[in-house]
Amino acid sequence: MRDAGALRSLEAARDLRSETRDAGIIAAEAVLELALAIHHAVLGEQDKVRAVIGRLREPARTGDYAYYADIAHYLGGLPLPEPSSTHWLYGAEAVRTRWHRLVQTRRAHLCVDG
Repeated sequence: MRDAGALRSLEAARDLRSETRDAGIIAAEAVLELALAIHHAVLGEQDKVRAVIGRLREPARTGDYAYYADIAHYLGGLPLPEPSSTHWLYGAEAVRTRWHRLVQTRRAHLCVDG
């Protein structure tokens, strides 16, 4: 995550995705997808953020990682397709603002237009 927007290749992430799926480590898979959402959001690649959101549907089915999809939407500045079942301590809008600010700060640091 610390290299979001600055990676030249995502090959290592693809390999790690394969390994975590094969091993059935759902938590690691969800965290990896969230890291990819940050990377793509920083680069302004909304279509790739949407693809990550699609991949997050599987680990979210149990309910344990459902909030990861919300966070990915927030990172990409994308609207939620339906009301979320996630209850945020400080409210959804505050959480959305904080996650999106993270992306904006990273873009400014890397001088990336989004």
